[in-house]
Amino acid sequence: MDRSFFAQREFFPGRARGLVLASFCLLAGCVDNSVVAQVPPPPQPQPTNMVRRPGVSPSGAAVAVVSFTGAPEGQQAAFSHAFDTASKTQDIVMAEPAAADYLVRGYLNAVPEAGGTALTYVLDIFDSKKHRTQRVEDRILLKAQAVDPWSVVNDSALTEVAQKSAAALAAVLTNTPEAVIAANETKPANAPPVASAQAAEGGRTIVAATPPAAPPDVTASAGVLRRVALH
Repeated sequence: MDRSFFAQREFFPGRARGLVLASFCLLAGCVDNSVVAQVPPPPQPQPTNMVRRPGVSPSGAAVAVVSFTGAPEGQQAAFSHAFDTASKTQDIVMAEPAAADYLVRGYLNAVPEAGGTALTYVLDIFDSKKHRTQRVEDRILLKAQAVDPWSVVNDSALTEVAQKSAAALAAVLTNTPEAVIAANETKPANAPPVASAQAAEGGRTIVAATPPAAPPDVTASAGVLRRVALH
């Protein structure tokens, strides 16, 4: 009998087993990857239009701004002052975190875009149980660009974003149960009931409902905007 046949049998089975196992491993990896790739991504929250409710003041729901981060130190201070002023103009009542109906955590960012630089803000709004109930975001476009996007952000731009974010927060607060109840308690007995807003007053705010997020830490003392440290 041909000895080469036995030699092939002695050599090939072990090698074949290794190749077969490797093939199964590769195949299993391909199957796993294909299964993962076919899983649809989680549904994204759909934006809704939230406008300021007529006849309801934001002051009916006290708020504490626990943080507003993202800008360099100097511009952060300028924005904080502008936001504080805009909040008073919008009739927003600031409170200590422990006494507030809602907590707000804000973010600023400056990013290059075609034809300029976008200065954006995001507000995450938490209820008194520290569950995030709303996310509000918007931007303005500056017609200037630089390697450092923040270098083109001046006080005028910061003031504009402060006013927009304060107006957006006020619109959200006027749609809260606390503000609506306060409006009904203070109106004259013969006044009509407060109705939901159907049209924007001077624009609209895009608000996306979001799932609960990690709540801010409210154990520290408040600052000018009633901000506390986050951990």
